[in-house]
Amino acid sequence: MSAITEESKPDAATESAEKPAGVIPAAGNATPVEPASLVTDGADGGEIEAELQQMEEAANTLQKEGMISDSEAAEKREQVARTRKLFRELSPAERVAIVQRRREIGRELMNRQLSGAAVVQATVRLNHTRLKPLFEQWWPYLNRMSINLQRFGRSTFGTEDLGTVTAWFEKQVGELEAYVEEQLNVAAGFREKTEGRMKEQGDIVFAPTVTKPSLDIQVEAYSRFSMRVLSLLLKFDKVMDHFDFLVWNGVRDQSDVDEETTRFLRKFHPVGVRGYMTHLRLMTTVRGR
Repeated sequence: MSAITEESKPDAATESAEKPAGVIPAAGNATPVEPASLVTDGADGGEIEAELQQMEEAANTLQKEGMISDSEAAEKREQVARTRKLFRELSPAERVAIVQRRREIGRELMNRQLSGAAVVQATVRLNHTRLKPLFEQWWPYLNRMSINLQRFGRSTFGTEDLGTVTAWFEKQVGELEAYVEEQLNVAAGFREKTEGRMKEQGDIVFAPTVTKPSLDIQVEAYSRFSMRVLSLLLKFDKVMDHFDFLVWNGVRDQSDVDEETTRFLRKFHPVGVRGYMTHLRLMTTVRGR
């Protein structure tokens, strides 16, 4: 159940597990030092390191099973080490610049039409500003990845690895869909219950709306997968509409809402990172043809 409906705060273990990367533990009982950071919507979270670790482990597994040679495995591990070193040496401002550039390229991708592709047009209307960066820096790449995975996935990954890649995305998106559906049901139910109680007590009930959305565009989706990802983003935007109601009517603080939103951003982040990296790998095949 969403923490937005609970009186208690998350316990220490939960807070520790969800603390953003970049917090430097202090020695002894000293207060941890958190460096000055810029908002990156999770782009510099611990998921990057987790992704690199997964890549390293995958190379070791493929080598043990004889699917890649020792030299190929060494090359993959070297790429991971090089990427890890480069990322750790980046300043917060440089990381923000990378995210901004990725968003710019993402917008360019959405403005380009792909010849020969069967598409479904969709309207993207996001009311809340925190979801706009998430959409712009990940969805365009997931969208393009989905069609290139169909076209060039087998030649890029091989039949067995392609199945593994596809299964991972299906599992992650399925879990995200279930999570967002639960959040929407809980938030809507709590809002309805709260509104009824306030009316019974004779309180003034405000019904806030967003008159100027943070994003309102038309996009072309290349696959059912990318439409599923888009739908769950739009659905969480509706969850945030209910959060607005709770804040406006003094039922919850904005900090409670921020916690729920950050939790969703972190849950989505691994899908975005893996989709972006898979897109880049597929593009090496596309350009080589």
